[in-house]
Amino acid sequence: MSGTSSPIQSFYKNKTIFVTGATGFMGKVLLEKLLYSCSDLDKIYFLVRPKKGRSIELRLDDMFKLPIFHRIHQEKGHVLKKLQPLDGDITMHNLGLTDEQQETLMKEVHIIFHFAACLRMEAKLKDAVELNMVKYNS
Repeated sequence: MSGTSSPIQSFYKNKTIFVTGATGFMGKVLLEKLLYSCSDLDKIYFLVRPKKGRSIELRLDDMFKLPIFHRIHQEKGHVLKKLQPLDGDITMHNLGLTDEQQETLMKEVHIIFHFAACLRMEAKLKDAVELNMVKYNS
């Protein structure tokens, strides 16, 4: 690519992003695309919950070994330092984040992608809506 940035790359330059659902299918695609194509972004905070007795560190180690992240590792490995995982859960009050983490997000984040979802198909519609809507009390 030439030295000229696209309008999208210019938009994301020096921006801080917060992502829920980053470990899901679309979340992984989003992370890879942002890191690879918009490498001048400042930082990406993303919410990760422990799952099936596995810590967030183990989940992330496994995730970043996936083929979707191979070109990042090969061509732009330095951008992985822009990732800031936060231990939390969308079903918890204030996403399970500490007061300090909440304050940091409120001060730093420019863009939010909410991709997290509960996929329990047997859930009642009302319960599914409540689980899949982020409620944040500031």
